Amino acid sequence: MRRRENPAPGGASDQVLPSDLARVLTWMRQRLDEPMHLETLAYVAGVRPRTLETHFQTFLGTTPLGWLRMMRLQAARQLLLESKEQSVTEIALASGFNQLGRFAARYHAMFGELPSQTLRRARMPDAALDDEALRLTWRALPAALQVAAHACDAALEDLERAQTIAPSYGLAKALAAWCWSQRAAQHFSATPEQDRACARELVEQAERLAPDDGMALTLCSGTLALLHSVDAADRLVERALAIDPYSPLAVSRRAWLSVYQGDSAAALRGFRRLMPFDALRHTAFIGMGCAHFAAGRYERAAVWAKSGVEVLPAAFWGERIVIAGAMHAGARAEARRRARALMRKDPELTVAIAGTAWPCRPSFMEQLTDGLAAAGVPRD
Repeated sequence: MRRRENPAPGGASDQVLPSDLARVLTWMRQRLDEPMHLETLAYVAGVRPRTLETHFQTFLGTTPLGWLRMMRLQAARQLLLESKEQSVTEIALASGFNQLGRFAARYHAMFGELPSQTLRRARMPDAALDDEALRLTWRALPAALQVAAHACDAALEDLERAQTIAPSYGLAKALAAWCWSQRAAQHFSATPEQDRACARELVEQAERLAPDDGMALTLCSGTLALLHSVDAADRLVERALAIDPYSPLAVSRRAWLSVYQGDSAAALRGFRRLMPFDALRHTAFIGMGCAHFAAGRYERAAVWAKSGVEVLPAAFWGERIVIAGAMHAGARAEARRRARALMRKDPELTVAIAGTAWPCRPSFMEQLTDGLAAAGVPRD
């Protein structure tokens, strides 16, 4: 079964598209609620209508108006999930849909539920996600994606803890399902049937708990593929890409499914859209630490930033948050020990240098420098 292609991932993806296609995509994104015709789009792109249609099919796997419809549906879903006052009708009109019955049908076909169901669910009270469950899931992700026996076991250890802390956290369950399916498919354990049953159960829970989480749906798709339920995996990854068409993980799973389905050309197009690196993960951990630090949650700040430094030990600048956070949280011995280790890595560091390094608010920098000084970092 040949499936449609999806837009390339990432905002920078337009740089590898033909200039006419990149130009018209930018123009269309800014006018999703306006009427559009192929001739107008071709004029904006600066090419003939037939050329524009060819470029859409070649690089995005759809037609110009098909791409527009998909973007409008995604915009409508985002409004439904975020709106506190608007009705379904108001949101449909704001997203460029004038025929409400057709909008509801297309929305249901793409997302598996009616717009009214999305709106009703979005307005239900939701328990706050436990911060430690989030950190453990983030930490498990790279190990889970390695597809290696030892890494898989390490990921499952973190994910078991995350699920115990936050039983309703769908992403943790989806990632755990992916790991259990690896154990069965890659012969990582002696109990493949039990592992498959566990993976299927977790997929069902994750789908129910995280119907709007593109990453969770992508991981569920990968799980189902390893369980040889390729058609079900295909449907899920299409839902994930409908929610987030710029997700590298979802585009990767889409390409793998093309491999499984024997469509090598589509697989090559999908994989060529990706750049296989993970350069931002450590900064995301440290950034979460900084956010906690700014809110005065110093213990959590130290825990998150420490995870970032563990991902990339060379990012010793993140140690500043670990040290200051630990000091303000009362872990003075650890803060001083880590400060001594930091000074061996960065002997020129002073409190004065740290105090001018980041463009944070004065209150943030004051707390940072006070913590560093108390831990033993020289002031000048």
